[in-house]
Amino acid sequence: IPLADVIGVAEELLARVRAVEGVRSATLAGSIRRMRDTVKDLDLLAATDQPAAVLQAIAADELVHEVVAAGDTKLTVRTLRDLQVDVRVVEPSSWGAALIYFTGSKAHNVRIRERALRQGVTLNEYGLFARDGGERLAGADEAEVYNALGLAWIPPTLREDRGEIDAAASDTLPDLVTTAALRGDLHGHSDWSG
Repeated sequence: IPLADVIGVAEELLARVRAVEGVRSATLAGSIRRMRDTVKDLDLLAATDQPAAVLQAIAADELVHEVVAAGDTKLTVRTLRDLQVDVRVVEPSSWGAALIYFTGSKAHNVRIRERALRQGVTLNEYGLFARDGGERLAGADEAEVYNALGLAWIPPTLREDRGEIDAAASDTLPDLVTTAALRGDLHGHSDWSG
């Protein structure tokens, strides 16, 4: 589905999730956070200490047409516009690791986990852990997890396994164009007239 066709529904649902009692943080993840041209579905991540109550509130939201699957920490729903949304809830201490896990492409995530294993640690959606005793080394913040792996924070739009991990390791990530960098008016002309 073209990103432009789902961004409105995604942002409205995100605002509703952020307003749910017990939600500490919430954001869109997956291909929509990477700003891909098209998306298959929406991934939404929320940090909370009350997973059951939060998932129940999301399932009961008026934008939800159908609950496809429900579990202790995840929920799959279809919106009124028949868009599938996969919701994951995590503890706040896992927020950063979960953002990395649910945002990066499959290839990006494989490369990051391989790097962790080479360093003698384990990375998953709950955090970065020492292999010997399972002690959590990082997890609450994305930058903290990347830094613990010897990497600069990688912007979500670059998490496609196209050289960004090597660039983050050598501190040579490109500067991305932001809205703040734009100067002037942007407009276009067409031959469409009404």
